[in-house]
Amino acid sequence: MLTSDHIETLLRIVDTGSFSAAARALRRTPSAVSMAVANLEAELGLVLFDRSRREPVPTPAMAALLPGARLIDEQLSALRAHALHLSSGVEARLRIGVAAELDDAPVMRALSAIAQRYPALEIQVRRAPQDEIVDALHRSAVDLCVAYGGLELHAQESIHALWTETLMAVAAPAHALGARKAWPIETLALHRQVVVANPEVPMSDARPVISSRVWQVDNTAGALALVEAGHGWANLPRGSVREALARKSLVALRFSNTRNGLNLPVYLRLPRHTGLGKAAAELAEGLRAEARELG
Repeated sequence: MLTSDHIETLLRIVDTGSFSAAARALRRTPSAVSMAVANLEAELGLVLFDRSRREPVPTPAMAALLPGARLIDEQLSALRAHALHLSSGVEARLRIGVAAELDDAPVMRALSAIAQRYPALEIQVRRAPQDEIVDALHRSAVDLCVAYGGLELHAQESIHALWTETLMAVAAPAHALGARKAWPIETLALHRQVVVANPEVPMSDARPVISSRVWQVDNTAGALALVEAGHGWANLPRGSVREALARKSLVALRFSNTRNGLNLPVYLRLPRHTGLGKAAAELAEGLRAEARELG
């Protein structure tokens, strides 16, 4: 019967190029490795290595088995790592909510570190408008979320300030507001605004909304597309519009009576009465580290 031990032995021989080198890597004697391969060949009815040369050379049969053997070896390694993580208190699944309005680059950097540390961990990232993500946290549909700090404090939440994000008022160059002149900021109220929000959920924080005429879209990419097409202006995270500003498909609006930039605090929002798993706690610390880097 072909076992995981056989697979590991075969791969070590192929990778090291000899029975003796494979034996050293496996901490066995060369005779034990040679005998294990001979017994397996007899059981399978296949010759796996050509021994007529100084060093063993994989036969066509071994070459045909090699891709599957590597795949099984990788899966077994991942399974062992997962079992080790579970035994050390790492949760089986980590569910993260990220408000669609904000620039998620710092969150993705922190998450990448967790994914590398726990490769078998199931990670679910949910991106949705602010109010929808906060509601998901309150319903325990996510384990933690990164969102703007609201105007209200919720009894079921524990909040931790991370960084401040600047929303930039932008429009397409051909839009009426895209002219190079500086406008009074009150002029924005006269033009359609594109807002990242769920049309089915009332907005609890209307600070970024200035216009009485609003189009709602539930993701930043959609908002960018609408604004670039000239359908309105929008308050969007500086990081999200940087490329569009560079390629001049958007312009940052100029105001005669204030600067362009609405600073909003970004919070790590946690359930108050539910403890975090090990990976979630480490992600929270990674987000705090990102906040320190951002200053």
